[in-house]
Amino acid sequence: MVGASADLPAARGRDGSLPSRLLAAAIFLPCLWLIVRRGDYHFVLLVDIILVTGVLEFYGLLRNKGFRPVRAVGVACVLILSWYAYFRAGVYSNFLLALALLFLMTFELLRGSVEEAVVRIASTIFGVLYVGWLGSHFILLRELPRLAGLDYEMGARFVFLAFLLTWSCDTGAYAIGRLFGRHSLFPSVSPKKSREGALGGILFAVIAGWVAQVTFADYLTLPMAVGLAVVAAVAGITGDLVESLMKRDSQLKDSGSFIPGHGGTLDRFDSLFFSIPLIYYFHKFFVI
Repeated sequence: MVGASADLPAARGRDGSLPSRLLAAAIFLPCLWLIVRRGDYHFVLLVDIILVTGVLEFYGLLRNKGFRPVRAVGVACVLILSWYAYFRAGVYSNFLLALALLFLMTFELLRGSVEEAVVRIASTIFGVLYVGWLGSHFILLRELPRLAGLDYEMGARFVFLAFLLTWSCDTGAYAIGRLFGRHSLFPSVSPKKSREGALGGILFAVIAGWVAQVTFADYLTLPMAVGLAVVAAVAGITGDLVESLMKRDSQLKDSGSFIPGHGGTLDRFDSLFFSIPLIYYFHKFFVI
């Protein structure tokens, strides 16, 4: 979540909850490492927790705006997308998305309520695409070696690299933004995010890419690692800004409170929802 990371010096963000943030990280990161290494349905279940809580938070933003998405249908579509990504590894994914949209529109027809039907359809499918479809790329990335006939362990490296690059950008944006932030990045969206913080995030991501390339991501050349780091950082920063845009429009500070000290799932994974698809397609087209 680069937004909080790139605060201008005057802002304090969630510093008062630092112990909660550290405790949550101390619990989550080892679990993440173990589950990503294990892969298979264990990882799918972890991603499902992220996607279900994320899409419910997103629908909460919409409800705060007065919209009424069909939450049960949206959650069902998100879960189907994640397990379809696991079993089919993305094959015929366009068919599944088309089926989800057709089902949602038919569901609205059968409800028999004309009022706000278009808004319910649009808001519900938006959550499915934003959280469910983008988030399903976590699973696609983890399962990519299996589809290509490579060592399944490689998928864990792919996922670790995605987290490392994106969250290194978050960390760098926080540090540089707090120390040197002077110029607002997007004042109309979030005046507390600085250009200096964003540049610091990109620099930290590049350093993380170099470290990864000489350690566990040695399947990449150094230029590939650096290029991917820049792409992941810019995508992550954009993802955070987009979530800030939606929260500001909904007049909410945080998307939720699911993760102690970090806010909601969207607050923590907004950057990854933008970076993970690009990292997946980079590996699919240039690595596998």
